[in-house]
Amino acid sequence: MLTLAIGDLFIPERAIDIPKKFKKLLAPNSQTVPTNSKINRVVCLGNILNSTSTLQFLNNISPRFELVKGEYDDASIVSQQLQLIADSQSKSSPRRSGNSAMKVPMYSRFVHDNLKIGFTSGYQIVPRGDPLALSAFARELDVDVLIWGGTHRVEAYTLDGKFFVNPGSATGAFSFDWPEIEEDDEDEKEKADEETEDAQREQNKETATMDEANENEGPTNQEQKDTKEPEENTNLQENKDKGDNESEAFKKTLYEVTELNTNIPSFCILDTKGSTCILYIYTYFNNEVKVDKVTYNKE
Repeated sequence: MLTLAIGDLFIPERAIDIPKKFKKLLAPNSQTVPTNSKINRVVCLGNILNSTSTLQFLNNISPRFELVKGEYDDASIVSQQLQLIADSQSKSSPRRSGNSAMKVPMYSRFVHDNLKIGFTSGYQIVPRGDPLALSAFARELDVDVLIWGGTHRVEAYTLDGKFFVNPGSATGAFSFDWPEIEEDDEDEKEKADEETEDAQREQNKETATMDEANENEGPTNQEQKDTKEPEENTNLQENKDKGDNESEAFKKTLYEVTELNTNIPSFCILDTKGSTCILYIYTYFNNEVKVDKVTYNKE
């Protein structure tokens, strides 16, 4: 069974639309309903916000569409939009009886073969995206696979025998969360600061020694020193300017890398059979779609 996991769209507040190449992949038969004959279920992790057309697009992909409430969703508005979509479909070609998608819960779960799968927007997980908190929530739901969102970063890992999947943001919408700083990065920064301080101290010692030697120099040496000072000052200024330029270039590169890590559109498809889940991670970058594969086997 193929399950599409998608969320954190933020249309139109933070993004215009889902990338066209994503739409073409997800809905190859746009003139029919369902628009994708291969996907059996769509689970949306919320934060659609205020786009009925996007909700309609996701609803039409497969025979079953399920939605959980995102942090920024208005459950009553989303429910009304789903009701309108269901009513319009019932007039043409009804394909759902007792459409449960009109309800917008905080979390939900389903079972396929030997795998129990749960999904939630994740904003009720504190700290947000924390592996231990997610593991506790997975035990509470009694699921083998937990799909969550809210961080806008695609992730997939195994912990305590359970599989955790975050499909990221399908539109690459930006997040207001503070960036995470790894402990290793902090250690390296402290080490670099210490090395800079040591180098400064050594430079100060050398300067003091040179000043002391200059005081003992004769008139001839002093005249030679005065002649060299303009050239030395010029070299020092050039080195300073070069260092400043390198620092600015590094900051610019760091900013670009950070942007790449947090604003790449992505979604996931889970292929579940028996006790195995094969995860396909789709990312969109430089106008190209990349697919990565991760396999989980229930113990």
